[in-house]
Amino acid sequence: MTFLIRRAEPADWEAYRIIRLRSLLEEPDAYESEYQTEAQFQPDNWKQRLANAASFLAFDDDHALIGTATALGAGDDDILVVGMYVVPEARGHGCAHQLLDAIADLATHRQTKRLVLEVADSNSRATRLYHSYGFEETGHRHLMDRDPNITEIELAYRLPS
Repeated sequence: MTFLIRRAEPADWEAYRIIRLRSLLEEPDAYESEYQTEAQFQPDNWKQRLANAASFLAFDDDHALIGTATALGAGDDDILVVGMYVVPEARGHGCAHQLLDAIADLATHRQTKRLVLEVADSNSRATRLYHSYGFEETGHRHLMDRDPNITEIELAYRLPS
């Protein structure tokens, strides 16, 4: 299945806000942030977030927003993948891979060497997804700042040279 993946712009803040808040409600253990915090953000906060990072939006054939992922420069040879989310009813059809493809294309254009992300050790579905894309464990693990009961595993995907 093919999805329309495009980079979000500050004008997309309302749509991005809806899917981001949904992700925080439905998958609270997957993110460092919390719904209660981000629900308080003002429009300028959302616009600034989209202006300062490379966020991608995924749309289905009916033009419904069904996924998002964000790429952050890590200041070295890495791009951090954060905020990955696909609505449950669209999972299993390749949307997450296409979001990762968009970030990988951006990273390749920037001559970055790896995509890096963290996943909660309890999130086996997401871990399987990332492994199926080609991510591998780096050996780094740490406790989530927001909830020290959650261990995050670092995964990396080496981009083709």
